[in-house]
Amino acid sequence: MDPTLTWSVWRDWRAPRIRTLAADWVARCVMLMALATMPVYAESEREAVWDRFEVEATLETRYERLSNRDLDAATADDLAVFKPELSVDIGYRFSDRVSGFLSLDAERRFVVDQGRDRTPEQDQSALDLKELYLDIHDLWDRVRLRAGRQEFEDRREWVYDAELDGLRVFFERQGLALEASATRENIVTENLLEKREPGRVNHYFLLARFTPAAQHDLEAFYLVFDDRSEDAENPVFLGLQGQGRVTDALDYWFALAQVRGREGSTRLRGQGFDLGATYRFDTGWTPAITLGYAFGSGDSDPDDGVDRNFRQTGLQDNSYRFNGVENFQFYGQTLDPELSNLSIATVGFGIRPSRRSSIDLIYHRYRQAEAVEGRLRGARVRARADGEHRDLGQAVDLILGYHEISQLRLRTKLGYFMPGKAFGETASNAYSVEFGVEYRF
Repeated sequence: MDPTLTWSVWRDWRAPRIRTLAADWVARCVMLMALATMPVYAESEREAVWDRFEVEATLETRYERLSNRDLDAATADDLAVFKPELSVDIGYRFSDRVSGFLSLDAERRFVVDQGRDRTPEQDQSALDLKELYLDIHDLWDRVRLRAGRQEFEDRREWVYDAELDGLRVFFERQGLALEASATRENIVTENLLEKREPGRVNHYFLLARFTPAAQHDLEAFYLVFDDRSEDAENPVFLGLQGQGRVTDALDYWFALAQVRGREGSTRLRGQGFDLGATYRFDTGWTPAITLGYAFGSGDSDPDDGVDRNFRQTGLQDNSYRFNGVENFQFYGQTLDPELSNLSIATVGFGIRPSRRSSIDLIYHRYRQAEAVEGRLRGARVRARADGEHRDLGQAVDLILGYHEISQLRLRTKLGYFMPGKAFGETASNAYSVEFGVEYRF
């Protein structure tokens, strides 16, 4: 049976109750917390309350600049910002079975420079509630429950990197880990300094992680998005991803996914994959070469009632590292597109001058799967492809990371995008800059 049809029938039957359940999640979390912590005071009182706390703090400052995002040298649309940020993480152990976690970010965003042709932007402040959850361990044999706002993140952030509100159940046993969750984004607004409407998309996730052999990991996922807004987009994702080490010198990764479901009356039918490998040479500074290729299907006939464009979940960040110490946008620092109607060939070369420092030089080549007019989905560059040419261009990134000083991290990320024929002969180059300093207390 088509899993999309099964989900559609279930959703229609459950729709009235889903809206009520989503609104009740916060109340349920509070009730669970109260019930779970009742046994705390029956335990030994010899342990000081402060010994139950774990506190970490991070102070980070970043300078970011994006230049010529419309690929038109005649307009000035640059934007440069300076962002100091303080993050505080607090863990508390109520008992041997119950623990809680709180993560807060305080950030100030200063606009340092902006082009005259750009819509003016103002300085902004934010106090973000990143995570607030309760963990109940050994709820049943090898079963753990997490309730509240929590982070969802896969290793390469190809599927998701987001904080979602709801319930999540974990089961682990001998190389097998299972997860099931029901969540919604921003039931309570993330920025506590502003008022926003709560999200209207319910997420239902099933994951299975395997370790078939030492240093090899596999993850299968089934993700359902139930959009309760007027412009409903209800994709269903089914996929498999993995990574591992073949030898001491060779690492690999892969991700395969298909998207089904509906967007309004249009059926969704797309496929995508991302695969690559890194080889390290056993010489001084450990030079390494990385080869990667990613593809997201396109749609050659937009009027047939079937959208064959692959798209990612919308919760992804596409950030990881090759052989260095610093993460970066592995589809390009400047373009940074979503993998949709797109192929990306990547070649990287990196060195490790010391154990905790690295320099990476990365090259990307971009092509549309189908020549389609319009903006690239999710891209930082806002220029429109002409719909006649598939060549989108190429990019070079330089990533430097230095972590040798205890608790201090320094990073520099430079990106340069050179547009191809799809953006027209007059299109000019774009670049991005990021400098960051991070100190962990």
